[in-house]
Amino acid sequence: MTIARPFLSTFVNRVDAKGRISVPARYREVLDGQGSRTIFARTSTSEPAIVAGGAEWMAGIQAMIDAHDPSSPLYDDFAYSWLGDTVELSLDSEGRVTFPAELMRHAGLDESAAFVGKGQCFEVWEPRALEIRKLQARRSATENRGMLRVKNGGGATQ
Repeated sequence: MTIARPFLSTFVNRVDAKGRISVPARYREVLDGQGSRTIFARTSTSEPAIVAGGAEWMAGIQAMIDAHDPSSPLYDDFAYSWLGDTVELSLDSEGRVTFPAELMRHAGLDESAAFVGKGQCFEVWEPRALEIRKLQARRSATENRGMLRVKNGGGATQ
C-alpha cells in the first residue's frame, strides 16, 4: 500500500502585483507526486480561508459525495456546494497560482498569504488570522489530547 505524501507545515508567501501567489515548493512536490500541477480550491465552509488540494483530495471529495444516493436532495446539496463551488487552477511555470477574486476576498488576502498543511489538503489564510486560529487550535488540542485516535480504534501517544 502506498501512503500519499501529506501537505505539512506553514509557509507565508507574498501576493505579487498581478495577484499571483507562489505555492510552497514542498506543496508543489506533493502535487507532482500525484502526477499533476493542478490544485482544486474552494472557500472553506467553516473558516475565512481557501481550502485546496490536489487530484487525490478531489477524488476523495467526489467519493464521499458519490456515497450518497444520487437522487437524494443531500447528494445535490453536497454536489452543488462542494463541487459546484470548486475551481481547478493550474500552477504557472514558476509554481504560482492566481486565485479568483471571490476566494481572495473570502480569505481576506491582500499582501501575503499563509499556507497551512492539513494532510490531504491545505488552507490559505491571511497570516494574522491564521496565527489566531492556530492559537485556538493548540489550546483545544491540548485540552483534548486524550481524544486523539487512529480510525481503527487504536490510540496515539503524545
